[in-house]
Amino acid sequence: MYGRRTDKMETSYFFEVKRQLVHLIVGVCITFGVYVLEPLVGKVIVLPLMLSVVVMLVLPRIGGELKVHNHLLVHFERPKDIRSLPYRGAIFYCLGITPAILLLDINTACAIIAILSIGDSTSTIVGRKYGRHRIGHKSIEGSIAFVFSSFFGALFFLPDDLIKAAVFALLGGLTELSNIRHDHLLLDDNLLVPIALTLVALLTRIPPFM
Repeated sequence: MYGRRTDKMETSYFFEVKRQLVHLIVGVCITFGVYVLEPLVGKVIVLPLMLSVVVMLVLPRIGGELKVHNHLLVHFERPKDIRSLPYRGAIFYCLGITPAILLLDINTACAIIAILSIGDSTSTIVGRKYGRHRIGHKSIEGSIAFVFSSFFGALFFLPDDLIKAAVFALLGGLTELSNIRHDHLLLDDNLLVPIALTLVALLTRIPPFM
């Protein structure tokens, strides 16, 4: 039903690059969509995200014969996620960024979404290719790429707050690196990174420094 792809293919660098490029493009589109629409429609902007979660949870149970559904699973989902929780990354992405949108100002929220979207994709692409110093399934090289790339994404939404953008990018990279239990269903970077950064933003309310 889901096509033929073995677990060995899951480790293919090309497959991961393809997945992460989709993650990056969709994430950037969501980031700018929230940035443009939230001032117009308010916090109800999260409703499409929640609807998407419902659809992704229901679709594997009722959409076995849908070509689009099967295409997405075969070409963009890891076999272990197909077996345990199809669309896992996308589901946790939507759930993870929702608190930021609801609880924070739009610039900080979009900075966090950008950090997740850009940093997570970049760290995987760089880490898979150039990672030599491993920590679990992560790498120091990938985490450095996370911090540097996500910093510029955050800075776009926080142009007057260089320190805040840098601190958030660094904390996002450390959170991503510390999550070595990738086999645990609930310990997903798409959930942990934005939740951690949202909590930091709420607890510190980092003021502008520059």
